Formats: sequence, C-alpha cells, structure tokens
Amino acid sequence: MAHTEVSRSAVNVALTRAHLTWLGVVDDPHAWPMLPPRGRRMATAFRLPGVRQAVHRHPSFPYLAARTLFFDRFVGDALDGGLRQVVILGAGYDSRAWRLARPGAGFFEVDRPATQEDKRGRAPAAGPSYVPVDVTDPRLPDELVAAGLRPDEPVAFTMEGLTIYLAEDEVATLLAGLSDLAAAGSRLAVSFESGFADRRVHRRLMTLYYRRSEPLRFRLPSEAAPSFLAGTGWTTERLLTTPDLDREHLGGTQFAGTMQSGLCYIVTATNGPRT
Repeated sequence: MAHTEVSRSAVNVALTRAHLTWLGVVDDPHAWPMLPPRGRRMATAFRLPGVRQAVHRHPSFPYLAARTLFFDRFVGDALDGGLRQVVILGAGYDSRAWRLARPGAGFFEVDRPATQEDKRGRAPAAGPSYVPVDVTDPRLPDELVAAGLRPDEPVAFTMEGLTIYLAEDEVATLLAGLSDLAAAGSRLAVSFESGFADRRVHRRLMTLYYRRSEPLRFRLPSEAAPSFLAGTGWTTERLLTTPDLDREHLGGTQFAGTMQSGLCYIVTATNGPRT
C-alpha cells in the first residue's frame, strides 16, 4: 500500500467494530462516525437479515470481537494500575483515547499521515496526540518524545493487528526500540498471527489482502513468541491462544465458540531496566 493512501484494512476494522457495536458485542460508539460514506453504507447493509447471516459466517467477526475486548481490558487495566501513558501503534480508527480516557492520562496514536488525516476529519475533538509517522520509521522514538511522551515513566504499548503487515526484522526492530525508549515497568500487548486451521480461509484472506496491496507478511508460531520477545527486551507475562480469547471474551455472546482455531494469539509482556 502506498504511504499516501488511507489504510483499507483500518477502514475494514472500523466497519467491523461498528457492526459489532450495533450487535451489542463490543462498545465502540465512535466506530460508525469515523467511517467514510462508503463504509457507512456497508455497515447499514450488514444489518439486513439476509446479509447479516452471511456476514457473521466470516471468521473476522469473532476474531475482531475478542481482539477488541482484550485490548480494551489491557488498556483499562494498565491505566487503573497507575500507568499514565498509552501508545497505540498502527492506530487506524482506534477510539480508546476517548472511550478509555482517564484524568491525567495521555494517549499517543502512531500511524501513517494519510490514515491519520482521514481519521481526524471525522474523529471527536481532543483525544490523542497524533504522531504521523510509519511504525518502521527510525525517527519514531524521537517523534514520540517530541509529541510529549515521557521516557522516564512507564508506558502501555499496544500493537493490535499490526505485526502481520510487517517483515520479521521490522517487528523485531520496532519492539526493541520501544523497550529501549520506555522506562522499566512498561507494558506491551501485541497480537500475532500463527496461520489458519482452515486452508480455504487462509487462501481467501491472502487473495483479498494481496489484491488490496496490503500483503500479509509475518507469522510467528506461538511457541516461538516468548524467545522472540525476549530477544527484543520484553519478558512474556501471558500468551492467550484462540481458546483463551474465546473463553475470556466471547462467552455469552453470539460468537462464543466460533473463532477459527489458530487464527491469532496475543502476548502481554513487560520490559526491564535499561542497560
């Protein structure tokens, strides 16, 4: 995808969250207003009975429901635990800076300028400090500090649905840079893709994203994640597999038990003192 284009995958995530909010599965009232006109038309179509049944069979709905609910809890717990800085990498149309705001807490959203400019045209006032830079740009740490991040205080970092679009070395460099930047006791939540149990689903997704010029580039087997993170300065706390995410976040919803096995997993980690 050209850096001058709005991220289509980010729009699709907002579209899915708008529909999940309409269903009462997640609570993101800002997803709909942030959608471009075409996205709103699609969100309206998703509500039609015949379309709704077909849409709900797509694996992205339970996946994004569980992922959204997990990252909501992660950010909320970090803020409730005393952290006062949240950095959302590859933010897209994320709305946690409004939904999860706390007195004295600062949110920083990192994304490419084109996506941020489009978002800011429809986002509510106030909210995060925008950092319009690609996550692979080596200037990222300096840009975060220039935006007001305090490196001497712990940070909660989120990388939701991001790593699959980066090369392995880019993911490693980004994670190491974040660990080096932030004070000890910072927290990280990062989602990884490890493959798909249903090869037909895998092929459909690959075809879809390559056609849209947003290739899926990096997968990491879950058993390799702790050592991969350790090599970048992060110590794994929890690794939540598909069944964990389903059990902890989809129980009582219409998507309980419907996540494709192996679709994704999420890791939380902390960093140690700078060396």
